[in-house]
Amino acid sequence: MKAQKMLYNLIAHILTDLLKQYKQTFIRFTKIKAVLYYIKAIRVIRLIYIGIFLLILSFIIMISGFLFLHVSFLYYFPLSKEVKALILFSLGIFYFLVPIGVFLYFTSQRVWMKFSKANKLIQEILKTASEDKK
Repeated sequence: MKAQKMLYNLIAHILTDLLKQYKQTFIRFTKIKAVLYYIKAIRVIRLIYIGIFLLILSFIIMISGFLFLHVSFLYYFPLSKEVKALILFSLGIFYFLVPIGVFLYFTSQRVWMKFSKANKLIQEILKTASEDKK
């Protein structure tokens, strides 16, 4: 009788430990799955942002007729052709490089990960996963 009770206690203890391990594994898996969905959602939002940005960029290009004002004004200014060309070249570089720099910054994945705080979430999940292993 005593041996049978000890056997039942041993089986109950083993099952309890297995359930605890399963619970920890399931929680870890759920957290990782949640982080994956979170990152996928950020990716979709980022693509929507890029689409909106490109739409605005198209609108800006449509309004780029403003640049032709520079050309027409410089045409009538009493400057030499070399100076006019240098001014137009400088304006062209400025109007081209500044928007590209802004576009590259705001569409980079690193900025979106920092903006959405997904990198901190990943670090927390990895930290809890490494603590669970100990």
